[in-house]
Amino acid sequence: MEFKQIWKTPLKIFGMTLFAFISFLVLLLLFTSFFISAGLGVGTMLGRKDITDLVDTQRQDYAFISGEAESGNLLLSLPVEGVILGSPPSEISASPIGWLNATYGYAIQKTLEKAAEDEQVKGILLHLQSPGGTIFGSMAIHEGVKAFQEATGKPVLAYIEGLSASGSVMAMVGADAVYADHGSYIGSIGVLGASLTYFDDPTATQGGIMGGGIVTRGGIEHNIITAGRGKDLGNPFRRATTAELRNLQQGVDNEYDNFVKHVAAHRRIPEAVIREQMGAQIFDNRTAADFGLIDGTLSKTDAIAKLAGLAGVGEDYQLVRPRRQSTRFWQELLAGRTGRIADRQLESLVQDQICRSAGRMPMVYYGDLAALCADCAAGRRPIP
Repeated sequence: MEFKQIWKTPLKIFGMTLFAFISFLVLLLLFTSFFISAGLGVGTMLGRKDITDLVDTQRQDYAFISGEAESGNLLLSLPVEGVILGSPPSEISASPIGWLNATYGYAIQKTLEKAAEDEQVKGILLHLQSPGGTIFGSMAIHEGVKAFQEATGKPVLAYIEGLSASGSVMAMVGADAVYADHGSYIGSIGVLGASLTYFDDPTATQGGIMGGGIVTRGGIEHNIITAGRGKDLGNPFRRATTAELRNLQQGVDNEYDNFVKHVAAHRRIPEAVIREQMGAQIFDNRTAADFGLIDGTLSKTDAIAKLAGLAGVGEDYQLVRPRRQSTRFWQELLAGRTGRIADRQLESLVQDQICRSAGRMPMVYYGDLAALCADCAAGRRPIP
């Protein structure tokens, strides 16, 4: 008994030491994993945001761009970049900062509503780099501008850096002044409707809606079960009727009439000039100015100075932009390795929204909608 008791104590001490050592290793592993994730999270956050978004300023709503950092006079720059859509998917916060080459018109409108309540905001720079997009998204920006002007009496200057076409023109024409940077293009006052494909007695398809090539002895059989006359409009194996095409054309014509009246009223251009001389063409700066689409050509620095003059603040101003809406700092840290995956998921959501808009409704867009959707499809990558 005494012999056993002698060995019990060292074994107990050894067991306790071993347990403590293993516990230490587990804690070390947990802390290492946490700090690696934290480092990756910071990297992800830095990659997704400008560094100014991580720095506290006196204004929590806006980030400083240029001018006098201590000035109480704010000129708010609102970017309209890429395809103009309406509202973002629920997974994306309604930030006025563009998401992945898309701008949400209702987010811009909401930001203008808040700016109208801020006495320090003295003017708006609507910064345009867009081929247009949806009618409702473009009109949301226009209506936001109009509401801001009526509520405050403060100026809005639209500035084109490179391209303002179709829906972007629809959005900008209500501004107090419109200027373009050197070498820009402006115009494309027109509406794109549905694009229908019809296969006349097909026996094979190569790519397209059916995917890879298909060859059969008896041709291709394609059935769509619907109820309601014309519900299967767009079926590529059924020719659209004259009445269906007439109805689609009427819808596009109505939207075009609205577009022409909208531009004519705000830029004081006769409707006949828009319809018969300008059409849906796109113009260089000088031609656009001759037609009255823009007020002239200015560099970005001069355009900001012009807005400051209209706002009556001289050189005493700071140019700011809205801050990106984000999750809390610790959520960003803990995002770690998942940050890159989340970005890809958001990218896929935006691309799908662009393609759905382009395929289902009239668009005020400058470019090839089929190519736009093809680019979106090509951009979809599986998440590793």
